[in-house]
Amino acid sequence: MVQRPHVRAAAQQSHLQTECASAVAARVSPVSDVASFPGTILEYIHDLIDGRNFFDPYGADAMWMRALFAIGAIQIYFREEKPSEAVSLIHDLRGVVRDLNEFAFDDARIRSFFEESIRYLGTDTAADTLDRTAGEDEELSASVQCIPTMMSKETLRYYKWLARTLREPGDIVELGSWMGSSTACLAEGLSHNPHREHTRIHAYDSFIWCDWMRTYTEAPELLAANICAGDSFLHYFRGYTAPFRHLIDVHQSVLKTTAEQTALAALEWSGGPIAILVMDFAHDWATNEAMWRVFSPSFQSDCTIVVFNQFGNIPAGEVREFCRDKALELVPLHKPHSSAKAFRYRKAVV
Repeated sequence: MVQRPHVRAAAQQSHLQTECASAVAARVSPVSDVASFPGTILEYIHDLIDGRNFFDPYGADAMWMRALFAIGAIQIYFREEKPSEAVSLIHDLRGVVRDLNEFAFDDARIRSFFEESIRYLGTDTAADTLDRTAGEDEELSASVQCIPTMMSKETLRYYKWLARTLREPGDIVELGSWMGSSTACLAEGLSHNPHREHTRIHAYDSFIWCDWMRTYTEAPELLAANICAGDSFLHYFRGYTAPFRHLIDVHQSVLKTTAEQTALAALEWSGGPIAILVMDFAHDWATNEAMWRVFSPSFQSDCTIVVFNQFGNIPAGEVREFCRDKALELVPLHKPHSSAKAFRYRKAVV
């Protein structure tokens, strides 16, 4: 990065961080349709084009834009995990960190996010062994596609394929079923698997509505119902998954952590062998550790497949670190073109 002394000096003034943050907040909005952009960002671009304003490629706005693009690049990388793209991504992220240093920007969360991403990418050596084609040709039925979901079709295809091709002994555990789209895909795949007629799917969720869930659905019946925070949506789950109810055992419970405060029952497991576990409860370390404590005693070495559905999401740094901490027991296996990543469990040699 070419450095301009007058910009660097201005950036080090105590009020710059606040000004940069407010400017970006006013100009950038998390929307996918350019027609929905706030007038401020469109006016800003028009002013640049018409010469009424000047865009300084070494200034604060440019630094923020590079940071945003870098976050987007991280998300794209973790959808595919192509080893050939890791080196250039690390180079770009180091450039963002240099920008933060140049502008004396001291936000600990932002700096930590980029530095941890660089450390992870710099030591990730398993991407070459991943199967990226698993489930990509699977077809989703119309009934499954009608279920409200937070998942991509690539993930849903993978889940259907995973259950359809399952050969190992044990049941399927899904942690975080929401309205049941992934549950239905697992059940549909299982129903087409002639070798697994006695396998059960154990669907765990609080089935309690939170306000943030409204952001992730356009289903008319859910929006019209105006479900309130704290209400149970279990009856919706049962309705959406009704064609497969003979395959599904429903558990309204939660994983208890030290931070967990709820009246719902603590999640328990009977101790039977597990063939597949899908983890989609949360992306914090404590919840994943609680999952491991409850279920890993029933994992079968070189047989059980553990899928972390949130692995590639931007906030899921603790999930990735958790998997790295369990590297002797979690062998990378499948990488659908989505946030999900699957591992084969292998009992660690003590």
